[in-house]
Amino acid sequence: MLFNSKYIILTFVIFIFLQVSFNTSKHGKSGVESAMKYYDHLIQKLDADSISQLYSPDGNLGDIAIGRDSIRRFLSSFKHIQVLSQISKTKSIELYGDSAIQKGNYIQNDVISEKDTIIVKGDYIVQWVWLGRQGWHIKRMTTKTVK
Repeated sequence: MLFNSKYIILTFVIFIFLQVSFNTSKHGKSGVESAMKYYDHLIQKLDADSISQLYSPDGNLGDIAIGRDSIRRFLSSFKHIQVLSQISKTKSIELYGDSAIQKGNYIQNDVISEKDTIIVKGDYIVQWVWLGRQGWHIKRMTTKTVK
C-alpha cells in the first residue's frame, strides 16, 4: 500500500512539472509566435468570428475597431475579398510578464470582387496579453502598408 501511495505522488509531481513546463513555453515567445501563425490562418479563411475572439475583450484593431463585436462587424464587411495567402514574419518579440510586443512584416495576396488580384504588404506591431488558460490574445494591433 505504501508503494502505491509513493508511486501516485511521484506520478502527480511529474505531471505537475510537465504541465508547468508546457504552459511556460506557451507563455513565452514561442507561444506568441504560435498565436500569430494562428492569426495568419484565420485571416486566410477570413473568419471574422474566430479572428475577433483572438482579441482580448477590449482589444483594439488600430483605431478602426475596439472590442470583439466591433472587430467582428468590421471584418465581416470584407465579403467581396478572398484571401489567397497571409504570411507574417516576426522581427522581434519582447516579453513583459503577461504581455508581449511583437513586431514584424506581412504579405497578403487577395482577390477582390472575384476578378482583381492584389498584393498587400506592410509592417505590424501587436501588443499581446496573456489570459491564463485562454492563452495569448491581441490587445492592440496596428499595421502600416508599405510599397
